[in-house]
Amino acid sequence: MTKTRQEATAGPAALQPAGSARPDRPLQGIALMVAGVFLLSVMDTLTKVAVAELSTPVLIACRTAVVMLLVAPMVVRAGGWTVLRMKRPWGHALRGGLSVCSMLTFFEALRHLPLATTIAICFASPLLMTLMSVPLLRERVGPARWAAVVLGLCGVFVIVGPEVAKGSLGIGAVLALAAAFFYAGAMTCVRWLSSTESDLSMMVSQNAIMGLAGLVGLLFVPPTMPSPTMWGVIAASAAVLLASQRLTFRALRVAPVSAVAPFQYTELVWTALFGWLFWREWPGPHVWWGASLVVAAGLFTIWHERRRAMGQG
Repeated sequence: MTKTRQEATAGPAALQPAGSARPDRPLQGIALMVAGVFLLSVMDTLTKVAVAELSTPVLIACRTAVVMLLVAPMVVRAGGWTVLRMKRPWGHALRGGLSVCSMLTFFEALRHLPLATTIAICFASPLLMTLMSVPLLRERVGPARWAAVVLGLCGVFVIVGPEVAKGSLGIGAVLALAAAFFYAGAMTCVRWLSSTESDLSMMVSQNAIMGLAGLVGLLFVPPTMPSPTMWGVIAASAAVLLASQRLTFRALRVAPVSAVAPFQYTELVWTALFGWLFWREWPGPHVWWGASLVVAAGLFTIWHERRRAMGQG
């Protein structure tokens, strides 16, 4: 992890596009994705605290403002506005639009389904990312990686099984699957853009589009200023979000989508832990059985990539 920490604090060279060739370092990508997903779980926990007091547009607008303040010194340190130069601006716009759609459908799904169920359904996104990587990125997905993704997806099915049996998913399930689709598209775009665009340009463009969406939303809801305590929650959420984006972008830059995508499933474990620690929400046995399959898929991928790196598979 020392190398990863050095990369996170490096100068302009580390923030520039990697060139036309995409590197293939799956083990490093897996480590970065696991760390990024952990921080994403922390952000989700902070967001759950914030939405109890703030409307979604207010939260998005305020958090984006803090993110931009945090990004500004990074831009200056990396060489100024030149590092934000975009060779494929429409690609940035597409990725930002997909991110906004994912966020909106996810929040709307939460109105119809429990949080754990919504998150579980949204974890169809790694499978969708793998599917998208074949025609869009021309990546080769071998049997072992397919097996890991399918095993993790089976774990998700185990988690949502009781709700499926009751026939109670309905519109909420459709919205959650839509959120998974939009998220998969946005993350696949990160891998696609990484050959020509810098990490900072992708972070700034995504958050700028998010902020614009939040400002548009303020036209339809009464604006409410956060309390001082809530500003602290928003600031912490913004900092964690920025760090999570950086780690996730790096993971998709250095490794194929199909290698790192299954490790988004680990958010299930972190979400269950944080839910128990802060709200005493304890998942049922089916959640733990499903999470076991998810973890097994991740461990299998680590084993396979290690053998592959050693030339044994």
